[in-house]
Amino acid sequence: MPPCSVDALKVTVGRPIRSQLAERLPNPEAVIKRLGLVAVQPKYDGIRVQIHKSASEVRVFSRNLEDYTLMFAELTAAARDLKDQTLILDGEAIAYSKELEEYLPFQLTASRRRQHGIEQAALELPLVAFIFDILYRNGRDLTDLPYEERLALVDDVIAGSTVLLPAPIIKTDSVEVLTKTLLDNISQGLEGVVVKRPDSKYQAGARNFNWVKLKRHTSGELNDTVDLVLLGYYFGKGKRADFGVGALLAGVYDADHDRFASITKLGTGLSDAEWRQIHERADRLQVAQRPARVDSILVPDVWLEPEVVVEVMADEITPSPRHTAGRVGEEPGFALRFPRVVSFRDADKRPEDATTVKEIAELFRQQRERKQPA
Repeated sequence: MPPCSVDALKVTVGRPIRSQLAERLPNPEAVIKRLGLVAVQPKYDGIRVQIHKSASEVRVFSRNLEDYTLMFAELTAAARDLKDQTLILDGEAIAYSKELEEYLPFQLTASRRRQHGIEQAALELPLVAFIFDILYRNGRDLTDLPYEERLALVDDVIAGSTVLLPAPIIKTDSVEVLTKTLLDNISQGLEGVVVKRPDSKYQAGARNFNWVKLKRHTSGELNDTVDLVLLGYYFGKGKRADFGVGALLAGVYDADHDRFASITKLGTGLSDAEWRQIHERADRLQVAQRPARVDSILVPDVWLEPEVVVEVMADEITPSPRHTAGRVGEEPGFALRFPRVVSFRDADKRPEDATTVKEIAELFRQQRERKQPA
C-alpha cells in the first residue's frame, strides 16, 4: 500500500504514515541555542514501529512501511487489549529485560525480524515498545495538536500495559540538564536523546529542527555515528583470508542523483564471527561489475548490490580525492578517518535511509566550526 503523507492525504487507520524524522545538531549547547525549551526523550536503539488499531484488528508497520504484524505478535496483542477503538501510535520496539532493567543490543532486537520461528523467538526474546507519539484516536486526527498535548494522550491510552510503555520525558531549556540527560541515557546503553519542540505538529516524512537527535560519540571530532551502505569488498590477507573478506568499501546516499557515493574502507569493529557473516551475506549480493547506482573511483575485488546498511563510528570527516561522496568537479570528496563498524542496520533501514551526502557535508561544517578557536 502506498505511504500516506499527512499534508496530502487524510490520516487513515491501517494505512501507514511516513515517520517524522530528526535533524542533527552537534551538542547540547547548539540545541538549546536554536530551540530553547525542549522536550527530551531517550533515543532507543531499536526498530521504529507504527501501531494501527481498528477494534480488534491491529497492524504493525516499520519505518519502511513494511508489515511486521505477525513478527511482533506481542505488540499486536498488547494493542488489541487497549480500550480505545481506533488508534495510530508511533514508537520504538526494543528487546528489553524488565527483570534486569537493561536494554539489549540492537542485533538481538533485529533478530526478531524473521519469517520463521516467530513464536519461539517471541518467547526467548520478548519485545516492548516505547511509545512516544499518537497520531490518531477514536476518529480524530491528532497530527495538528502540539507535541506536548499528543504526549499527554499517550499516557492515558497505554495506561496499564506492560508491553506498550510511555517513553520517559523531561522538559528543559538548560544546557547542563540536557547534557546530564544525554550522558545518563548513553550510560544505560541507549544511543542518546531526541529533543522536540513542545509546540510542534507531527509532519509525516519531514526531517526538520522540530525534532533533533543527539547521539553517543567518542572523544574524536565526529560527534555522531553515520549509517553507510556496503558497496563492495576486498579479499582478506593473513587471518582474514580465512573469512573471505578483508575490508569493505562503503558509501553514503546521494539523494540528488539517486546513487551511492564511496566515503571509506571499513576494516575494524567486527568480530571473527561477524566477518564470516558479512562474507555469507555479501556472497548473495555479488555482481560482476559496478552497479549503475554506485559512484566510486576505487574498485574493490568484489562489487555488491547496495543493500546492507551498517552503523559506523569515526574520529572525523576529512577531504579526500579518493572518494566520491561530496566531490564536485576537481574539488575533493569526503572520507572518514579511523572508521569502525558499530552494528548492522539493514533490519530497519533501507539503503536510501542511510546517511546522505548533504548530511556528511553538514557534519563536516559543524566539525570545522568546533575546531576553530573562539
